[in-house]
Amino acid sequence: MIHVSIALFLLGILPHLALAFFSPGLRSEGVLGIALVIYSLTTLSCLLLAARCTKRMWVVVVFQIILMGTVLYESLSGARLYIGT
Repeated sequence: MIHVSIALFLLGILPHLALAFFSPGLRSEGVLGIALVIYSLTTLSCLLLAARCTKRMWVVVVFQIILMGTVLYESLSGARLYIGT
């Protein structure tokens, strides 16, 4: 389970960064934005299950929460984190 959760996390880093800094937000992405939110929640749940076994996994859980937070903050607030403003 630990290897799967790490793989999910590593595969999700680029889409999170792309939506946080190179896109105006989830609303502009449509179905892909919804898919990323579902993917993020799935990854977070896998990471939480893996963190129950290994204490070091909590660091990855915190990074996942930060990535999700930047995407949601940029999408729901009036702030613009994305490059090009």
